[in-house]
Amino acid sequence: MMRRLAVVGFLAMTGCDSIIESQSQQALWEALDIQDYQFVYSVSCFCGFTGPNPAKLTVRNGVVVKVEPAGNAILPPTTAAAATYPTIDSLFAIIERARLAKPATMEIQYDATYHFPTIIGLDPVKNAADDEITYRVESFSPGVTAASDK
Repeated sequence: MMRRLAVVGFLAMTGCDSIIESQSQQALWEALDIQDYQFVYSVSCFCGFTGPNPAKLTVRNGVVVKVEPAGNAILPPTTAAAATYPTIDSLFAIIERARLAKPATMEIQYDATYHFPTIIGLDPVKNAADDEITYRVESFSPGVTAASDK
């Protein structure tokens, strides 16, 4: 009986926004050692986000090297903005910082193949207006070659 309760307790703790799930997904992502990739990144918030949104990001050796508008983004790409955009590793850091701040709600979804967060939805303060923020990752493509980002 105690063993069954322990298993049920463990399963309850490993929901999509648990620290165990996040650490597990991050470890699986890191084990893949993907340093070169592209993805479409978007932010939904009332936070004055600047730069292309959504943006197609090119990451080389774990660093964002290129930012260009994606989808219906209307702002032009800027070289200076590249440093302000996250890598996949940075998204895991966002999750950890948010968790430490103990938001009212936190929803995280992960890619089944590459284990990075595809959606990070945060509501820092319950019943506060316009403090919610959602980060999205779409169209992930690993192993981008140098020729493809020219």
